[in-house]
Amino acid sequence: MVKIQGIPLAQQYGNTLQTINIGGLEVSFQRTCRVPEGQINDLPASLGQFPIYKVGDYKKSIPKTWHQDSFFMPMYPQEAMWISFGRGYHEQPKALIIGAGNINALSGKPFIPEESIDVKLDAEQNYLVVPPQPWIDGWKAKDGKVYQFVAAEMGSGETVEGQITGKEVAGGLQFIIYDPKPGKDLIPKSTPREHLVGGSPRYHDDGLFIGSMSLCSLSAEEPRHRGGIVESMMSSVSSMASLDSMDFAGESIEEIQSMGLGRGGEIEQQIHPDTHGFEVWNEKPTAVEMVYLVASKDFQQITGFSPPPTPVTFAEYQRQGLPWFALWDQKLGDTAGSDVFATLNPVQSGKIGGEPDILDKLKPVTRQYKGQQKE
Repeated sequence: MVKIQGIPLAQQYGNTLQTINIGGLEVSFQRTCRVPEGQINDLPASLGQFPIYKVGDYKKSIPKTWHQDSFFMPMYPQEAMWISFGRGYHEQPKALIIGAGNINALSGKPFIPEESIDVKLDAEQNYLVVPPQPWIDGWKAKDGKVYQFVAAEMGSGETVEGQITGKEVAGGLQFIIYDPKPGKDLIPKSTPREHLVGGSPRYHDDGLFIGSMSLCSLSAEEPRHRGGIVESMMSSVSSMASLDSMDFAGESIEEIQSMGLGRGGEIEQQIHPDTHGFEVWNEKPTAVEMVYLVASKDFQQITGFSPPPTPVTFAEYQRQGLPWFALWDQKLGDTAGSDVFATLNPVQSGKIGGEPDILDKLKPVTRQYKGQQKE
C-alpha cells in the first residue's frame, strides 16, 4: 500500500470510499479553502478527501430519483473543492467530459438533450485529457484561469446550472470517459510538476515536507497518489455508526437538500490542449457516472453518519501559513475556455458554521499526482 508519512492513502472507513474508478480513471474529490474573488489565486492544498458513498448501499433512505449504481457525497453550502485524476500504469490516456448540473465545465454549454449525459466529444475540446491533466479546480475561463467549484443549494439560483439554464434540475457532477480507438497506442504526455509559491513547508508527525513534495514511499505495482489521507477534517469518520447497527426501515427520503456547483474566485490553472488529436478517441464513451451532492445537514438522515467538520476559511488558511502551489506547465498550453462563467454571479459568502480551530489538528497534504509519473 502506498503511504505518505506512514499514513495509508487507500483507506476506507466501512463503506466509505476515498476514490472511485470510472472506466479506468481514478477520481477523488478534495476539500480545500474557498479562495477570494477579485484576484488571481494560486492553487490551494488539499485538506482531506470528501467521503464518497454508493447509492445502492442506502436504498431505503435516498431520493427515489437517484440512480442505484451511482455515488453521492456531502458538501456544505459555499464549500470549495477540486477534483483529482489518475490512472494505472498500463492504462492508456483518457478523454474526460466533466459536467456539473449538466453544464460542461470547459465550454459552459448545457448537455443536449436536456437532462441527458449522452454527450459527445467536440473538436473544439469540450474535454480534458489525463495525463497530462492532473486535476481541475473549477469552471474553465479565458486567460489561463478557472473559477473555483463552490457548492450551492439547488433552488437557490446560485448554481451555474441555474444561472445558465434558468432551472436547477440535475445538480451533482457528471463524468463521461472516452478511450482511444482500437489500434491507437497513445504515448502519454508527462504530468507537469508542481512547486511551492506561498505558505510554508509543513511537518507531519513523522516527516517533513521538503518544498512542495513530501517524503513518501511508493511500491512498484501501485500508482503514485496525489493528496492522501491526512489527519484531516475527515477524521470524524471515527465516530460514525456501523452499517450493521443502522436501521432505515422508512420510506425513501424526498425532502433532503440536493446541491449543485456554483462559481467562486479565480485560480490560475490551464486545461491542456489535446495533442493526440480529436480523431483518436472512440465515438462512444467507455463509462458514464453521476455523483450526487447532498447538503451536509441532511447527510446523517441518509447514512446515519455524522457529517464532516465544517470547511476551513481563507482567513484561517492564511493565518496557519498553509501552502499554495503552481505548476511548471507553461509549455503545455491552454484551451480556450468560455466567456460565460465571467458573467455569472458567484455563490454568496456567509457563515457556514463551526470553528476554524480544526486546522490546529490538521496536517495539509501537497498537490501530488495520482497516476503515472514521468520525468
